[in-house]
Amino acid sequence: MKILAGTYTTKDSRGIYTFEFEDGKMSEASLFCEVKSSKYLCKYEDKIIAICDGEEKDGLVLIGRDGKILDECLFEKPSSCYVAVKGDNVYTASYHAGTVSLLRIKEEKFVFEKTVLIKDKAGCHQVLFHEGKILVPSLFLDKVILFDEDLNRTGEICLPEGSGPRHGIFNKDHSKLYLVSELSNELFIIDMKDHKITHQIGLLQNGEKNTTGTAAVRLSEDENYLYVSTRGKNVISVISLKDEPKLIQNIGCGGDHPRDFMLAQGYLLCANRFTDEVVCFKIGENGLLKEESDRIRVPEAVCLIGC
Repeated sequence: MKILAGTYTTKDSRGIYTFEFEDGKMSEASLFCEVKSSKYLCKYEDKIIAICDGEEKDGLVLIGRDGKILDECLFEKPSSCYVAVKGDNVYTASYHAGTVSLLRIKEEKFVFEKTVLIKDKAGCHQVLFHEGKILVPSLFLDKVILFDEDLNRTGEICLPEGSGPRHGIFNKDHSKLYLVSELSNELFIIDMKDHKITHQIGLLQNGEKNTTGTAAVRLSEDENYLYVSTRGKNVISVISLKDEPKLIQNIGCGGDHPRDFMLAQGYLLCANRFTDEVVCFKIGENGLLKEESDRIRVPEAVCLIGC
């Protein structure tokens, strides 16, 4: 399978890189598209949308399968940290500005619609979709802010003070939200019927806290295991969801600053930003991460998606 890696471009990186992955082995990475600070990517039909930095303003680029830029829309400063698509609607979340934005795609062109301020420096980190609603985890508010699809605010989900909600993922029927907190290094399981927290689980051994940051979360295909990265400790945590949810493993990520990772073909591929590598681990039948199977150089990688 083909994998794309979004990157920061503060050192050696030139943008988005691509490599092939099969049976635990990765090919050498090559430059797919030259984009400044393409720190988050998402798929749109057979194309890619990427965050980008411009000269005076920042925004998004639409990229074809051949790596050529089809359109660019620069509408903000500083750039957002997350982009997601539903139909032809494109949503971004800006960590520093505390905003969420809506664009639409028409005939392979971006049409900017609106930007909504949640709160200055709210730490907006992600956009999630649930039953016609938009959910935006806002780290410094300790809340998930709810909108309709036109970005009219409709409510909020409150988290414990100082937790710092960052990224979440739904189970397949969208009845549960698995939300991780960057500042308190915890997993919150939220019942989406009433938005109540049913479980609160520490992600580090012995309840340790490390405010430099829990980051990404992924759910196994069979929904029995959750995987979470924590950058300050350079670990991947594995949580069993069988019976009573519990932490079953903390294991080194094979590098420094695991901001993102992905699950594919029974393996976990981890992007370690500061050591400029993607490291691949085999996943055992019990959900635990096993031996490292491969590693390749990808400069400043912070986002991985399969194509």
